[in-house]
Amino acid sequence: MQLVVQKCELVDISSLDHLLNIKGLEVFLDSDILPADFSGYILHVDQNGLSLSSSLNPTASPTRVDFSDEALQYRLQTSKRSEGLLKAIGLDKYSLPLTVMDATAGLGTDAYIMAAMGCEITMFEKSAVIAVLLEDGLARGQAAVDPVIRMDVGRMSLNFADAGDYLSNMHDKCAASPGSSDPTTKPDVIYLDPMFPPRQKTAKVKKDMALLQKLLPINEDIDSLLEKALGCAGKRVVLKRPGKHSKQASPKPDFQVPGKSCHFQVFLIK
Repeated sequence: MQLVVQKCELVDISSLDHLLNIKGLEVFLDSDILPADFSGYILHVDQNGLSLSSSLNPTASPTRVDFSDEALQYRLQTSKRSEGLLKAIGLDKYSLPLTVMDATAGLGTDAYIMAAMGCEITMFEKSAVIAVLLEDGLARGQAAVDPVIRMDVGRMSLNFADAGDYLSNMHDKCAASPGSSDPTTKPDVIYLDPMFPPRQKTAKVKKDMALLQKLLPINEDIDSLLEKALGCAGKRVVLKRPGKHSKQASPKPDFQVPGKSCHFQVFLIK
């Protein structure tokens, strides 16, 4: 993946170096014209934060993580606890605070919905480009004018790491000393949302999901990740899948929560 940075002249980008190797990237000013043969992604940096666009789709608006986005806030206000995601993680069964590990955070939309309902969310993202967008979105959310958004974002934390490696280490520690593992290190719920082809419904969903699909692998080893998660969750594991339901699934979930464009397979920890 070819990536360049395009920035305002007065903006300092040194803070991005802990996630992205800035010295290894070409940096252009807004006044510069990109090479005619450039084919890749452009990370825009200005006073309003970060956004990402693709040279292959120059007419699409850049993708950014914005937890104050009107569409996201509308979804939050209209869905409440009736949303399939919230039923799947057990908000109708367990008392708060509920700790959730979002092992495949993406742009953080589902993580924010869960955090807004009072859950404590630990996000994992292994793509440096997506992680830097998430980090920027969290920083702007923590500085939002709306105190509710600041409070909700305050329940979210980000780890730039491969969740599979993290779960492997956790599983090994629990297996080595099953009776003495610290329960505070075990999340109540582990949420898995592996990349799958986007549903072509709206321009915004199509644009953001198409960008993620190109940046993140679709054929992840989800079976291995699910197995690790089942050995590390405290109460349940939730796997998001495309379509209204799965007729056959292995391993078989305890139950499924249907949705319009996706559904959630729920595995209870016995």
